[in-house]
Amino acid sequence: MAVVSQGLPATGGPIARWRERVFRSAPADRGEVVLRHSRIYILPTRRGLAFIATIATMIVTSLNYGLALGFLVAFALAGLCAAALLHTFRNLAGLRVRPGAAGETFAGGSIPFTLHLDGDGRERCGIVVETRDGTPAPLDVAGDANAQAVVEVAAPRRGRVALGRVTLSSDFPLGLWRGWAYVHFPAEGLAYPAPEAGAPPLPAPQGVSDAPGSLRHDDGDLAGLRGYQHGDPLQRVAWKSVARGAGWYTKAFEGGGGDAGEVVLDFAALPASLDAERRLERLCAWVLACERAARPCAVVLPQRRVAAGMGREHRREALTALALHGLP
Repeated sequence: MAVVSQGLPATGGPIARWRERVFRSAPADRGEVVLRHSRIYILPTRRGLAFIATIATMIVTSLNYGLALGFLVAFALAGLCAAALLHTFRNLAGLRVRPGAAGETFAGGSIPFTLHLDGDGRERCGIVVETRDGTPAPLDVAGDANAQAVVEVAAPRRGRVALGRVTLSSDFPLGLWRGWAYVHFPAEGLAYPAPEAGAPPLPAPQGVSDAPGSLRHDDGDLAGLRGYQHGDPLQRVAWKSVARGAGWYTKAFEGGGGDAGEVVLDFAALPASLDAERRLERLCAWVLACERAARPCAVVLPQRRVAAGMGREHRREALTALALHGLP
């Protein structure tokens, strides 16, 4: 799920606008971005500095001793260094970048973001895509095809997690120069509350006694198979039929089990000794437990209610409500 909000233009004086243009600290890039000369910065790498220092030493030595061959070699290497600078710039110039989908995770994990890169008819080698705190993602972009770069952003807390500023860099072809450019898309992923470890059993379904024995039931007798429908629990898929190539079917049961009644997960009904975050973590664990058990559940929060349901979309709706509870 990708959420793209409206970026804000740079405000303030000329210095603030210049800083924003240089460092791209605000998510002001909308849609596709084409890397032009105004976005690309180039500086020598450590190898490049050593190479330039070697050339300077050769020139000074040739001047002292009047070595014509030394001048020839020094200026040939200087031309190679200048050519490498041009190729490094051309490797980034014209590259098209646009945001893709954003993933989801639980608090404490990492959210994957996808970026689409288009070489604009030229092959791009050794492009490195990275966020401020993420792991660099190197890739090559073919001239006649698009490439996808997946970068991960840490999500220490629940809620919306912004992609942030992304750096695209390259030191192709000789590693003497490093060129880089910034893009900052207003893309956001979602971090759900971390499910409580060792959560207590689910509350009793509506209309079912809360006696200990009433919480112990299974899916009843297998009534047969029916055609698979989008949103059916994966636990009830007839995987043997899928493996045989007979098609997708869902097991149908008779009797008790997950259809005994909907489970209402009420935020206010949890013990008062739990703070808000601990309550959300317990509700998150219960939502996942209901999905595993193929039981319909409803989530009741102080300012929102998620109607009873089952399936992947209902799970996402319930976890999203928990993730955004109490946040702006």
